[in-house]
Amino acid sequence: MEIKPTKYQPGQKVWTLIGMKAEEKTINGINISVDSDGVQKNYYYMLVPKEKECSSEAFASYSEKELFSSKEEMRISVFGD
Repeated sequence: MEIKPTKYQPGQKVWTLIGMKAEEKTINGINISVDSDGVQKNYYYMLVPKEKECSSEAFASYSEKELFSSKEEMRISVFGD
C-alpha cells in the first residue's frame, strides 16, 4: 500500500471557514490514516482560539476538502464562479 503525498505541508498557510468566517491559518501537523479499503484520509492540525477555557489556544483538525491554498480558491468553492 502506497501513502500518497499530502496536498499541504506543515508550516504552509491555508484558508478555511471557522464559525462562518474566512481565516488564514498555518498547518502545524498532519495525521494520515488509511482505512481497510485502502482509502487515504489526511487531517491537518492548526492552532485555533479556544472558547472559554483556561488556555487561549487549542488544536483543531480539518480534512483536506475544508482547506484552500488561497482566499480566492475558497471564495470560488463557496460561491461558485
